[in-house]
Amino acid sequence: MSKKIKIHQTISVYSNHEESAKTSNFLSEGQIVDFNREKRRNGINWMEIYLDNEKKYIKKDFSKIFILKEGKLSDNSCNVLFWEPKNKENYKFDDIFSPVQNEANSLEEIEIRRIYDDGKKENLIKLYYDKENADVYKKILYKKDKIVISAEKINFLEVFSDKKTGYVLSDVSYDETKDWWIMPLTIIIISLIAIGIFIGVLLTGWIVVGPILLIPGFIVAIVVIVFMQIFIAIMSAIFKSIRKRF
Repeated sequence: MSKKIKIHQTISVYSNHEESAKTSNFLSEGQIVDFNREKRRNGINWMEIYLDNEKKYIKKDFSKIFILKEGKLSDNSCNVLFWEPKNKENYKFDDIFSPVQNEANSLEEIEIRRIYDDGKKENLIKLYYDKENADVYKKILYKKDKIVISAEKINFLEVFSDKKTGYVLSDVSYDETKDWWIMPLTIIIISLIAIGIFIGVLLTGWIVVGPILLIPGFIVAIVVIVFMQIFIAIMSAIFKSIRKRF
């Protein structure tokens, strides 16, 4: 998925990454635009976006925007909650759903579940809604299913599923997709380093190949894995910093 930003509050558009380049255009709540990279100029962080195939800029303000996150579900399964208003009112999530039943006991009940990786534990929240205001339904995502996060709330994550906006519990577990090339590049680099070190030490005669090397080999493998994770994080941070500056 190409990087995208969802607008959660109206925000000004700039033709360049400087204050004087402000245009008369705005991005409105709910719009999704392609995002290229972040830039920092004169103490301001800018988000470089594409509008009508042209580069434009908005200020980095995470109270108004959200960079979409793509990943795969790590849990066994989870419910995705959807709703569609029955009238033209621009309802928010909290306008439709309540965590408690009303005094007249007239609200419909719906349960949202998350089943953990071992398949035995689960988390569950009950919500209540007025069926006169909205049609409410849910679907199930299973382990390894694609999940796209478009906002983070206190108890829920806003997600895209079936080209619609839905909601899952905020504590669902998922593996986020990172820059695809960093992992294979890191594995290649570390593999070459490990092979080079092993051959070098072997040629010195300091070690003898045999079953006795299994334990130190296992320890070395663990150290390499930990080092690889640190190296991946460093590579990702460096890459993002370079893109921001240039």
